[in-house]
Amino acid sequence: MTDRTEAQPLTHETLARLYALHGDRVFGYCVRMLGCEHDAADALQDTFANLARRGVDPHCDDARLRFYVFAAARNACFDLQRRRRGDASLDALREAGAVPEPVEPRAQPEQAVIDAATRDAVYRALATVSERQRTAWVLREIGDLTYDEVAHHLGMNANSVAQLLHRTRRTLRGAVAA
Repeated sequence: MTDRTEAQPLTHETLARLYALHGDRVFGYCVRMLGCEHDAADALQDTFANLARRGVDPHCDDARLRFYVFAAARNACFDLQRRRRGDASLDALREAGAVPEPVEPRAQPEQAVIDAATRDAVYRALATVSERQRTAWVLREIGDLTYDEVAHHLGMNANSVAQLLHRTRRTLRGAVAA
């Protein structure tokens, strides 16, 4: 994928397979990166449109392909953020109801309230950490990338990623506990 001469435009079938394999996780990743499901849907569309346009190396393995899909998603999120800079903050969007809560069946209404409060605390905490910390956390926890993959993505070594994630998790735990 690093060599442009090997990349070939994606067929409809290949794009559909990529979307079936990674679409839900990419959407979740975009929601965490952008804080808004509407923006995440735009970023998801941009991700797969960019993949279709640029193509991929047909001989690459699944792990490399997954990394490439999430790198495209990260770029789509950053592009969207750049285009919309100056828009309402995450808190303002949440207060306006623009960030709908995920619908999950729960046996107990109390658990739904606890989950919503926890999710809000995590979103608030994610908004306070640096972009690099947020990106590393989302790639690892939502994107399910390995430490080495996150390190490669951020231009760091795996040990630095582990330290960065440790600090991020400590911040998030403190926010959720509060």
